Amino acid sequence: MMSNSESMILKGGSVLVTGATGDIGRAIVNECVSAGAAVFAAGRNEDKLSALVNQYESRVIPLNYDVTDEKAVKDAFRQIQIQQNQPNVGPLMGLVNNAGVMKEAPLSVSAMDGLKAQLNVNFLAPYQHMQLASRLMARHRHGSIVNIGSQVGEQGSSGLSAYGASKAALSGASRSLAKELAAVGIRVNTVAPGFINTELTAHFDDEARQDIESRIAMRRSGRAGDVARAVVFLLSKQSAYTTGHVLPVDGLFYP
Repeated sequence: MMSNSESMILKGGSVLVTGATGDIGRAIVNECVSAGAAVFAAGRNEDKLSALVNQYESRVIPLNYDVTDEKAVKDAFRQIQIQQNQPNVGPLMGLVNNAGVMKEAPLSVSAMDGLKAQLNVNFLAPYQHMQLASRLMARHRHGSIVNIGSQVGEQGSSGLSAYGASKAALSGASRSLAKELAAVGIRVNTVAPGFINTELTAHFDDEARQDIESRIAMRRSGRAGDVARAVVFLLSKQSAYTTGHVLPVDGLFYP
């Protein structure tokens, strides 16, 4: 059995989680707090952020902003820079770019506005967060960035070309930044979930869901906790020699 000290693998530092109020985001916050980290929880829904604060008390610091608002992102990092000096918080050692949006549309009717919106949330916003977070982490020569990609970005999926392109861009940038930031002690990895039971997949009917699950080797959909535990592994020293990696969390899906 793992001792309490062994389970506190993120103790002594803080982690910023974007999209913290969604299904996967909440699971990541839970796992990070359980692992001993203080969590800067970023989201747009004040009520849901307040619920997280009430649940975890001083272990969660809410940051209410839109990840696509460049000025708001800079302001959030100024708050992090100040608050990380608090004894119950600790230096920023982790960033999880989890905020995302998915819009289905075949190429023939894809609107440019939809493409731009997905690129803004799924790629440009995480890129800015990585830029600003790496500046703080480099001061301590220690940090781990985990980007939430998608198996759609790795393998493709009909009707999801815009979404897949935005996630492929994110994993591509992650590989390059892993090489660039290794010199200052920062690791960059991607978690690529498959079909996970969340609000994003709630619209699938039973027939569609069964068809997808029949092509998963483990014969079940993924859970938010499956993704969250993979994220914490990549944030922690347990993966200290792993960078530039795309980790599938998909139960082995056969497209």
